[in-house]
Amino acid sequence: MHGLIFIELKKYVESKFDSATWEQLLEKAGQKHRFSWPPRVYPDSDILALVTSACEMTGLTANAILEDFGEFIAPNLVEQYKFFISPSWRLLDFLAHTDETIHKVVRIQKGSIPPWLVATRVADDKLVITYTSARRMCALLRGVFKGAAKFYKEDVTISESRCMLLGDPECIVTVQVALAKSDPESTLEKAAAQ
Repeated sequence: MHGLIFIELKKYVESKFDSATWEQLLEKAGQKHRFSWPPRVYPDSDILALVTSACEMTGLTANAILEDFGEFIAPNLVEQYKFFISPSWRLLDFLAHTDETIHKVVRIQKGSIPPWLVATRVADDKLVITYTSARRMCALLRGVFKGAAKFYKEDVTISESRCMLLGDPECIVTVQVALAKSDPESTLEKAAAQ
């Protein structure tokens, strides 16, 4: 797992709780020796230990924590990688291009293995994404989708028809944006003006 995720996790815990809780989490997870995470790749066991400890400390499930964390980090990730993002993109464009832009850059770093995302635009308002990763953190993915939707100020419905956590070979996630509703009064005004 890339060090950026650990840096964002620290921000997340400190924003939800405080720095003392972050220190407790590190200690409980056996990560007290990690004063900071420079931007390099770390063993997946480090993030798993932190998530497991967070579950024990909060009573929440790993999926609940990962989804909330994903929602929290999405705006920061969009901002950090903005030089790969076209200003004309909306949410579905951003999600459709994530693997070929952002993940492509992350894969260049030795040992970094981001998830594979295959996006298929099935309608103007709908994108189907196939997610595969040995980490099986599809809850983090769903959270990032929700956070990106907030960043782009778009209402979305997210559904998952297949899930690796349920034994499927991949996760299939559908993201559908709400189409802007037309204002009936302005439609009537336009018709009357013609």
